[in-house]
Amino acid sequence: MWTDPGFNVTRSRWGANSTGLLYVADMSESTTTTQDETKRWLAERTWAEPGQRIDITVDDAHRAVVVFDGKGSMPGARALIELIDAIRDELGHEIRISALVDMRRLDGAPLRAQFLIGKWLLTRKKQIAKVAVFGGKPFEMGVARAVMKIAGMGQQAFFGNHASEALAFLGWPSERYPA
Repeated sequence: MWTDPGFNVTRSRWGANSTGLLYVADMSESTTTTQDETKRWLAERTWAEPGQRIDITVDDAHRAVVVFDGKGSMPGARALIELIDAIRDELGHEIRISALVDMRRLDGAPLRAQFLIGKWLLTRKKQIAKVAVFGGKPFEMGVARAVMKIAGMGQQAFFGNHASEALAFLGWPSERYPA
């Protein structure tokens, strides 16, 4: 299982979702994080199982970064939906989020899992202002493109392995996601 050497248990929240999956919301980036740095994210969630990990951060400008690591799966798709819904519950459903999705370390994703996410996106598309996806393999990027098109997502773009172009599309400073 992937471990973060800077993980600080004293600043983390553990939770279990409705399917019993455990997740950790790490509230710090290292054991030396100051009080001001802890406030960097409005919301931060992590889900991990052996060989899989999803990290989500949202800043005060409602810019979300979603990073996939490892093998895609149905439990991972369900966890992604639950993590984002928990963030929406925490921040409010009236806000619109722009998102950067990093798929560089994603090792495949079942079509069923991608369509589950697409179905969920159909019901949330008004809450998402812009989406930029980068780093996926051609198949995953193609399916992500199709899923977002079917879901009727408004402003969306796909950028191969070019994080800087994805950030420019979103109008974000490079410091938000120094990939």
